[in-house]
Amino acid sequence: MGVSPSGNSITDIKSEKNIEFHQGKTYFGETMLLQSNVYTNEPKKYAENNSIVMSVRAPVGDTNMVDRKISIGRGLCSILADEKISLTKYLYYYIKSNVDKLKAMSNGSTFEAINSESIRKFTVSLPPLEEQQRIVDILDRFDKLCNDISEGLPAEIETRQKQYEYYREKLLNFKKL
Repeated sequence: MGVSPSGNSITDIKSEKNIEFHQGKTYFGETMLLQSNVYTNEPKKYAENNSIVMSVRAPVGDTNMVDRKISIGRGLCSILADEKISLTKYLYYYIKSNVDKLKAMSNGSTFEAINSESIRKFTVSLPPLEEQQRIVDILDRFDKLCNDISEGLPAEIETRQKQYEYYREKLLNFKKL
């Protein structure tokens, strides 16, 4: 679970002594965490490179993967895969597909939040690494087809164009019987 540094250590100045800081999901991208313009020189908790950050306060369960070491505040938690038994991207997809279970574990009257004890109780089904990789490969391909406008949409347009041409020829070529 993240811990926020003191307010006077927060800055928008990037320097050697400052580390990128994330408090919530403000800089969440589609899959990967985007670059923040907020830094701290008093980090309390970290999300390591190749880990997952998850929003633990309204909204609970939004996730991103991290490709660098960052400092995290109390609105986030970090999940680091044990590479001997799990793949980070598999965990990412698993959490995203089970976000309703996480939300059900949250509480709070003003806004939902989930605590570290609940997160530790969240169980993850872990097939063998080879199967995890197969699942990740399939989901990556499907995600690319659905979300990458440069691949999915042109392929769909090309298919529909061929379909149109086929039926146009059938309708306009009158053959004598």
